[in-house]
Amino acid sequence: MEVFASDSEESCDDCAHILEELENIDDDTDRHGISFVKTQDLDIAESYGVREFPALVYFEKGQPSVYEGDLSAEEDVLHWLVTQRTEDTIETVNREMLAGMIEDTQYLAVFFYKQNCKACESVLNELENIDDECDLYGIHMVKINDPQLAKRYGIKTFPALVYFRNGNPLIFDGKEENKSGKGNF
Repeated sequence: MEVFASDSEESCDDCAHILEELENIDDDTDRHGISFVKTQDLDIAESYGVREFPALVYFEKGQPSVYEGDLSAEEDVLHWLVTQRTEDTIETVNREMLAGMIEDTQYLAVFFYKQNCKACESVLNELENIDDECDLYGIHMVKINDPQLAKRYGIKTFPALVYFRNGNPLIFDGKEENKSGKGNF
């Protein structure tokens, strides 16, 4: 299920237009078992870190993932939603979502990345391959594009992986590798 959060129409010129655009893919999302829920409740939006409107958040097993693309590009939105529904992907979170997850999740791996970073894309593809294995061991994996937050954890170069155990961060430097070439925590 997704939550489309929009501010009141007076302060959000794009919200009505985006809602109309998303109506064009509503039948397609229904066929994939994806339902839209619209809310103008600012408290709910804020609880998921939504501060800019309109916004689209996809929920899978209670875990939110924020759509970072252009909401008016309905085919791109549909492709993203279907991919989220049909493939096990690493969820994109924002700063507020991450703060809640660090507090509530015993084992959490956070991939810090930058846009238009080839090394980040390459590492993310490799992490997607081990995401299911991490789930088996109770390690939840998410990704975030937030250079300021990364700086708070001492991250100076991207990509970076931080493992949180009971809220305590351990930065993975990539130097330890097992025989398969994949790093160990």
